[in-house]
Amino acid sequence: MIQLIYRREDDSMEEKAPNYVLKFNDSDLKKVSDKNSKIKIAVLIIVAILIVGSFIFQDNLFAELSWTTRVLLVCLAMGVMFTGKNEELPCPTEIRFYDDYLVVYRERKYYSKRVIRKMYDKFYYKDIHQVQFRRRTQRINIYGVVEGIWYNYNADGSLPQNPTYHKTVDAISYFYTRLNPEIDYVKEFEEHSPIKVTVEDN
Repeated sequence: MIQLIYRREDDSMEEKAPNYVLKFNDSDLKKVSDKNSKIKIAVLIIVAILIVGSFIFQDNLFAELSWTTRVLLVCLAMGVMFTGKNEELPCPTEIRFYDDYLVVYRERKYYSKRVIRKMYDKFYYKDIHQVQFRRRTQRINIYGVVEGIWYNYNADGSLPQNPTYHKTVDAISYFYTRLNPEIDYVKEFEEHSPIKVTVEDN
């Protein structure tokens, strides 16, 4: 059985120091307050009234509107429905390379307003099926058997004594590279581990 030690004083989960640590920022998406929410509701109500009214009266009520009103309504609907709802946040991340395994470590991974996690994903090199870098999405996927230890932060910002999640499963761990384009991630993986990275353009 693998023994993992979590030390609160230095946030270390390993007894020995890694051979090399790659530090970068992963990308999290955070929902921001939507200033157009009331306008969206109003637009949806108007559209619903037009649709329901058309069924009830067996007539296309939208066609009864003047062309100016129709254009304004369509533009308003498009404008409020497709405005951005998320902002990109940097998520400090480390890949810790050891002799026989690597660790993907995140101090604070944002999932939602209520869920922020401290994450520790451990892969033995022998259990990694593939490490894949997708150029278009600027994402690296690590496929293999991973031991995940996650702590959900409490509402007061503290960490629970016991992990929220602790399992070893055949799964995926991934991160985005676009916030640190100066780093050659493929080179870093291949220089500091026995892993050969598969590069794909999609």
